[in-house]
Amino acid sequence: MTSGQILVDSSVWIHFFRSRQSGEARALDALLAAGPVATCGPVRAEVVSGARSAAEFQRLQSLFDALIELPAPADLWQRITLHRFTLARRGSQVTLIDLMIAVIVHDAGALLWTRDEDFNAIAKVLPLARFDPARVFDAP
Repeated sequence: MTSGQILVDSSVWIHFFRSRQSGEARALDALLAAGPVATCGPVRAEVVSGARSAAEFQRLQSLFDALIELPAPADLWQRITLHRFTLARRGSQVTLIDLMIAVIVHDAGALLWTRDEDFNAIAKVLPLARFDPARVFDAP
């Protein structure tokens, strides 16, 4: 069961800022207006730290301050260690950041909206409920 919250991954945010006229960007605009958008520390750090100026940094900080912040569980690093070990034994290497995001979104019962293929590998060891904007909005 999901919480109704949607964690938007860095890969979607980056596409959103680069291609504001895409169907996916319009879907994120609509989702932001609806309100169930969530973030977490790793996503915030990846997106906000990519600002090109102090003014943009402040705008991004304000945007992310308005989102729902999903907490990291107390056993985050133990779980990342286990999942990364399991994935490596299966021949998959994924980033620590992606594993952090996956554990956080899983524990929160949130949907994950991502363009990052690493989450397909992660989902083999940690079930992830995914958000598909095409099912809700007219977006690719």
